[in-house]
Amino acid sequence: MTEPELRSIEMLQSVANGTSNVEIFMLTNECIKVRVQGESHRWYQINSDFQEGMNHQLSGTTNHWSHSVTAGRWQNDVVHENQYSVNLCLHPQDQNLPIGDRIVSLVLALYNDIKTALQIPMLAQFLICTREMLNEIVLFQDTMIVTQAMMNEDEWEFPGPQDDEDIDMNENEEMDMYGAFERDELEVSTDEMLDLQQAWEQEIHGLALNQEEESRLEKKEKEKQDLIDFWDLMTDKLDDK
Repeated sequence: MTEPELRSIEMLQSVANGTSNVEIFMLTNECIKVRVQGESHRWYQINSDFQEGMNHQLSGTTNHWSHSVTAGRWQNDVVHENQYSVNLCLHPQDQNLPIGDRIVSLVLALYNDIKTALQIPMLAQFLICTREMLNEIVLFQDTMIVTQAMMNEDEWEFPGPQDDEDIDMNENEEMDMYGAFERDELEVSTDEMLDLQQAWEQEIHGLALNQEEESRLEKKEKEKQDLIDFWDLMTDKLDDK
């Protein structure tokens, strides 16, 4: 990594060390993985991989870092990337910043996910989904939600940057398609914004009332998975002997 990149990684480490809700569980020159628990108690995993020798439209360079965000209601959903985990089409706005800075912007946005959801409706949709609803969803985008049924259709084409090559747009508009965090402010009055925020906070408060039961179920599920992992390990040791 370059010196600016190394300094940005140090900043990322300081952010992770400053809170128990942010964990860097992989850090190499080619792969960085960070796990975050938001204030909504949802879990997110940010995967960043170094891509070499590929053309990147947004930065105009041949070497770049790609990002993906996996989300789930329970920590186990994100750790094991099971059928209840989904992908969020979220990317930092300034792709020219050092990699650590870009990941920090994602970390802070997801750590404060309730406030971020006021600016990004896609994230708000994820927050209000129940765990069973997430079982049928593959991807959250700005324009649509991609379900498993849609992926199974023969004529379904997965949306991507290649589908938009012929669209005439400036760089800021293109960035907005990829879920950039910084959006133009909505043209609404202050009172309307306060009403919107109050309604959203009431919605989140209602969801929080069910969080205790969900946490109990998550703990039970984790204990079950830990027990399965333990006996798998014991079986492997017995087979080795």
